[in-house]
Amino acid sequence: MPSKAVFISTFIGLFILLILFGIFLQSAFGAEGVNRLPIPPDFQYYYKTVGIKLNEVEPEICFLEPEDEYVNKRFWKEDWFDITTTSLNEWQWNLQNETGNIEGWTWEYRMFLVADHKDKDIRDPSFRECNVFIDFKKLSDEGILGEAASVYKNSFHGYTYITVWTQSELGGSTTFYIDKTFKESRVIKNPGEIIDISKQNIGKIIQHEFGHALGLEHQYRTLMGEKSNSIMVENLDIIGKNTDRFITDNDIQAVILMYGDDGFGGWNNPIREKYIIIP
Repeated sequence: MPSKAVFISTFIGLFILLILFGIFLQSAFGAEGVNRLPIPPDFQYYYKTVGIKLNEVEPEICFLEPEDEYVNKRFWKEDWFDITTTSLNEWQWNLQNETGNIEGWTWEYRMFLVADHKDKDIRDPSFRECNVFIDFKKLSDEGILGEAASVYKNSFHGYTYITVWTQSELGGSTTFYIDKTFKESRVIKNPGEIIDISKQNIGKIIQHEFGHALGLEHQYRTLMGEKSNSIMVENLDIIGKNTDRFITDNDIQAVILMYGDDGFGGWNNPIREKYIIIP
């Protein structure tokens, strides 16, 4: 009969072998840490890093009624809520049709009137369920049309705040005057014409910015190069109808790559299963 010491030695030896075998499996088949999302093999697409993703089941998209009086009148008169939700629903329909999954790619809409959101901090409890905010402004000082600012780091309430500027400046110039001694200079800005962005293009801007909320970066490098029709291309003709800008199959495949076929908050997450993302 083997002694107690031999039994203990054998047990320890087997335990060590199991640990070594586990280390081998991890090194051979385990997840590899990377600081960026992988580029799909069949097309080039740049992504934002993980952390900017909608991981809520049935996320809530919250519209803020415009505070500016002029923008507010346009909002209701031109039915921006309808035009923008239709633009957002195109993302939903495409994702549902591609995956055959209806419930995994759904979200809800909510409207906060001015009286409900004016002078309130975004961290107010009344906004706790909002995963995406959509706010309409008049004219950007920087000349941009849209922005998607995601706030997830060190936050129990992660969200993306989308701002759409509904006017733009056409023309205009800046003149620099420098005297002969180079001691004095003047900068004179000659303003251009302020135009209202059409409601159709406001829908396009929302569609683009929501792509960022989903986690997509600008599609500035694709197999089609500058000829890409993706809504995620960063330039937009503020005068034209932009019928050549739409949600492409590449856009949909890129979203599915990040989330899996089962959609928001699902378990089938290719990125989570194959990679350890380092923020």
